[in-house]
Amino acid sequence: MKRLVFLIVTSILLVSCSTSVSTKIVNKNFQKLENSSPIIVLDEKEEVPNSSDLIGDLKIGDSGFTTDCGYDKVIADATNAARNAGANIIKITELKKPSTFGSTCYRIKAKLYRNVDAEALSVLAQKRSLKNKSRLPENADYAVVYFYRPSNGAGGLLGYKIKDVNDSIVGRLRNGEKFAYKTKKFGAQTFYGVLETKEEVKINIEQGKEYFVRCAVNMGIVLGRPEINLTENFVGIKEYELMK
Repeated sequence: MKRLVFLIVTSILLVSCSTSVSTKIVNKNFQKLENSSPIIVLDEKEEVPNSSDLIGDLKIGDSGFTTDCGYDKVIADATNAARNAGANIIKITELKKPSTFGSTCYRIKAKLYRNVDAEALSVLAQKRSLKNKSRLPENADYAVVYFYRPSNGAGGLLGYKIKDVNDSIVGRLRNGEKFAYKTKKFGAQTFYGVLETKEEVKINIEQGKEYFVRCAVNMGIVLGRPEINLTENFVGIKEYELMK
């Protein structure tokens, strides 16, 4: 009986930790896309090509108990929803960031589209690549990983160290803090933070590139759980530079 109760509670916790995903599909003429099919995400200011067919609406929110809801997780959930609906373009119409006195989650509203024009898709992909282009000098013999933790009500008094795979400390993050980690070690690297749980991020670091890792503390039983997510450059740059 105890085992049954434990399994039920565990299942509830796992579900409650997830984001709330809802779709309204108005065009069911397209089949589900393969997992390998690329999905293009457009922000509020980017335009959808005229050759696109509207598939429907998408909303990803906070269930009230959601903890795994960083930018990358929300975009991954949006991508899965789009792929299931047969859409290959996600047009974000509203993006809400975590706030000190509100939700600790990213939340989005979006339109889903299908486009089969290879040239139009190529143009969108090139524009996305330019938005995420590194700002380091072309001859830079190093890379930079920016770790940052925007001020947030959740776990505001808790700080944690960021360590590499060798348990060497690369920095420490408290609420509202940030730091830049310059490295000449390239290839796959793992960084992690520890509170109640150990959370990590894996980055394939390339020479001359920049990387942004958004950190936070999510709800836990006693101390909370660290959150550490790789974020697209154009998002990370804005958030990082807004911090003092």
